[in-house]
Amino acid sequence: MMNKKFIFILVISLISLLLFQKEKKFQESFSVITLPIKTWYLDITNQVDNTLDKYTNQADSIEELKKENVLLRKYLYNQKLTINQLQEYSNTKVDKYDFNDNVLHIQTISYKKINDFSYIYLTNNDELKEDKIYGLIQKNVAAGIAIKSENQLEGILLSNEKCQFSTFIGEKNMPGIAKGIDEKTMEVNFIPKWSKITIGDKVVTSGLDNIFLANIPVGTVSKVLTRSTYKTAIIKTYADIFHPNYFYLVKKVPIQIHDLNRTLLQEENTTIPDEEKKKKKKK
Repeated sequence: MMNKKFIFILVISLISLLLFQKEKKFQESFSVITLPIKTWYLDITNQVDNTLDKYTNQADSIEELKKENVLLRKYLYNQKLTINQLQEYSNTKVDKYDFNDNVLHIQTISYKKINDFSYIYLTNNDELKEDKIYGLIQKNVAAGIAIKSENQLEGILLSNEKCQFSTFIGEKNMPGIAKGIDEKTMEVNFIPKWSKITIGDKVVTSGLDNIFLANIPVGTVSKVLTRSTYKTAIIKTYADIFHPNYFYLVKKVPIQIHDLNRTLLQEENTTIPDEEKKKKKKK
């Protein structure tokens, strides 16, 4: 009985071993057969993974690039502003009045009257005195006068007849008093009758009236009229009255020494005929 059991177990073991060997060969054969499929699957999987990684990386890169692009655009915008400012600065002449302690930089607030462009309200300054007349300079040319009244600074431009100040005309510095006529015209009165004034002569501020600094351009002579006791010069002004945005206000006029009598005497001596000079000497 014991031998039968042993034989049975042995037979079972041999059969199991045989089946195991066959299964092993089958597995090996199956593995070899399915190897290309596995390789293909692995390639597909890797490609999908790579594509996903690539897409994710691209998405991250795109997001980063967007952020960088925004920063670059801001940087370029700031650079453009800086370049424009530098260009404007380079194209703008630095005016001598910017560094003059006797001159203030002021701005127009509004017109005083709707139908009159010759009166304006200006930004106030506590340093200015009441009822004193101040000269207004637009860029580098005379533009009008300003008066502080009841703590309000008012501007009266060249086009207004109330705008009056002292001037010199021509190379000989012939004196006269300028008065407004219209937006582009003034008249200079009380010029010595014997003085030589010609069309095209330049008119500048004299600085002797304590309103303007000396030698501020006003305009050029376009016509000369002879009155009973003096001459009048009609001048074409330089200032742009229709755009009264910013001005330099002459707060203080430095003391100047100008021998006006000597100038007039020199001009008179060159104008009076020799015969009249001899008569004067005999007297």
